[in-house]
Amino acid sequence: MEKPLRLITKEFLSLNGIIFLNFCNVAVFFQFHHYLLNELRRSPQEIGLLIGLFALTGLVIRPLISPLLHPGNAKKWIFLGSIGIIVSLLFYQPARGFWSMALVRVIHGGVYVVMGTAMMAKIVETIPPGKSSQAFGVISVITLLPYAVMPPILEPLIKIFGGFIPVLNLTALLMVLVFPLLLFVKGARLAEDPSPPGKITKSDLIDNIKDRKIFSLLAVSLLLYVAFTPVFYFLKAYGHKIGIPNPGWFFTLSTFTEIAVRLFGGPFFDKMSKPRFLAYSLIGLAVAYPVLANTSGKVLFYALGLFFGLCWGVAMPLLSGLLFDSSPAKLRALNTNLGVEMFQGSLFLGPIIGGWILAGWDYRTLYCFCGALILLSLSFIPLLSKKGV
Repeated sequence: MEKPLRLITKEFLSLNGIIFLNFCNVAVFFQFHHYLLNELRRSPQEIGLLIGLFALTGLVIRPLISPLLHPGNAKKWIFLGSIGIIVSLLFYQPARGFWSMALVRVIHGGVYVVMGTAMMAKIVETIPPGKSSQAFGVISVITLLPYAVMPPILEPLIKIFGGFIPVLNLTALLMVLVFPLLLFVKGARLAEDPSPPGKITKSDLIDNIKDRKIFSLLAVSLLLYVAFTPVFYFLKAYGHKIGIPNPGWFFTLSTFTEIAVRLFGGPFFDKMSKPRFLAYSLIGLAVAYPVLANTSGKVLFYALGLFFGLCWGVAMPLLSGLLFDSSPAKLRALNTNLGVEMFQGSLFLGPIIGGWILAGWDYRTLYCFCGALILLSLSFIPLLSKKGV
């Protein structure tokens, strides 16, 4: 009897270490708005564009490069992407004007998405069958950790090293740790695998998008994340408006709940019906958003942080796991990266839609609208059944 394949290997842990470092070089920009406003004296319009260029670049590039990156060439592109990120971080120092900074943001966004796409292409190869929810639970925790670790330490680091730019230079130095971690990552496995995934053809791409299960999962992902971003961007102002003394605790509670669910729930979800538990989490969110829109009490507001964290902590890794399980081996890396594309798309669409709604109505309307998006996402769940394949 063959020994079951293990999820926790040196290669899987090393790739997660690289993912952590890659997300650290994004989380460090928590103070970027302050730097652009107070040190470079850019206008609010310019600041919005300079911040958004990073995500917009990734949104354009990821679907173009995802079919070209696969486990066989991913290690090389992780290596090259790391060099590009280090150079980009160092280039922020001489970039003082609008156009020079815009160029650096585009280059940084480009090399970041190349590295991130290559990492996803490589890490899906290390996930054993039947352990996708557990694997993506771990991966999603690793992607959350930099946002919990970096913002609180940025202020003291800026004081110690004398500014935001020296901290970016320090982050560039931190990225050097990618190279020793890459020593534990295997290269192409053509000799070990008699039938390695081949090149993805145009026909493969068309068939993939026409697969209603894949299309439904991507649609649910986009709707879930677009509903998530107005909470991330606008909840602080909403909390102050309804008299919550420190709305930031909502995210502290939700983030730690998400981490707990993703760490301990992964093995459980791999044994249960993923579509069913995805539906349960979406139903929870569909109820939570209108409650959030109509709450005014501090206790309920913070309790909603726990509840949202529970629902997000279940739904997000389940979507990644379902995309993995529903994809043929040849297309797993591509579809995983398309799932990430949905998240990046939401970071672009969510704030714009939220701004439009707030311009004409109010926060309660905004969060009721988010609940409506979740209800719409529930309409795709029946297409995830085996009968729909």
